[in-house]
Amino acid sequence: MNAHLPPLAALRAFAAVARQGSFARAAASLHVSTSAVSHQIRALEAELRTPLLTRARNGAGHSRTEPTPAGAELLVAVEEALTRLGDACDAIRGQARRARPHLTVAANGSFASLWLAPRLATFAGQHPSTAWTMRAVEEDRPDMMREGIDLAILRVRAGAVRPPDQLLFEETIFPVCSPALAGLERPDGLLRHSLLEESHNESPEKDWRHWLGLLGLPTASRRIVRFSSFNQVIAAAIAGAGVALGRVPMLDAELASGRLVRLFAPHELPGSWVFALHNRPGLARDPHVLLLRNFLLESARGA
Repeated sequence: MNAHLPPLAALRAFAAVARQGSFARAAASLHVSTSAVSHQIRALEAELRTPLLTRARNGAGHSRTEPTPAGAELLVAVEEALTRLGDACDAIRGQARRARPHLTVAANGSFASLWLAPRLATFAGQHPSTAWTMRAVEEDRPDMMREGIDLAILRVRAGAVRPPDQLLFEETIFPVCSPALAGLERPDGLLRHSLLEESHNESPEKDWRHWLGLLGLPTASRRIVRFSSFNQVIAAAIAGAGVALGRVPMLDAELASGRLVRLFAPHELPGSWVFALHNRPGLARDPHVLLLRNFLLESARGA
């Protein structure tokens, strides 16, 4: 046994920072302070006598914290070791319970309820030998080991999906509303209704002021109502409270059922974000996870 291994907590902190690209996000995922994570990383680098992470600073040329070449090599080993430890613990728990496999799928709240939930329920009914749990998480890249997540659907900037993650689908955005709203045959009908908008960061396709300009309408003094989640926007739109910027394939079911209708075709914009499948390290060949991945990919292609 190697007596010179660094502390496990420091290795976990290093892996969290490398995955999250930020000391602050890593600290939040580990439920410790940022200074504690920084101290652990400094101690680890001192023990190994080499920098393991770049530091993202304004003007330094780094948009996020990334592993150095030595850090990248260590990250592979740490994730493999943590995965093996996690798998061993899971196996022991499973033997103790003598229960069927229990796997957890995670996605952000709007995606989970609008797209994933009905498909996971269908899949679970077709494969009753495995118990599935769906969890809503809002982190861009959750700590799979710490949170006990086996498969996550990540929200990723368009063009930034990297193997072994796999693109699930891209989005297309256009205005939608309840069929109960009248007078929306032409874009100027928007002037009589509230415009429902999800709070967003650097996503012009989700910004009503951008769309008003696109449709040739004045952008000042419009009744824009902002919500913290896409779920809330769609609930208000279905209730007839205004016009929303819809996203497909997220809203395929609502459009197919007639609860929402598309407006002003063929106007549409591509999404700035895509959704990608990401499994816990070490589970790439797990038959249950593979089955679900393939099922979700087929569902996305069908949409």
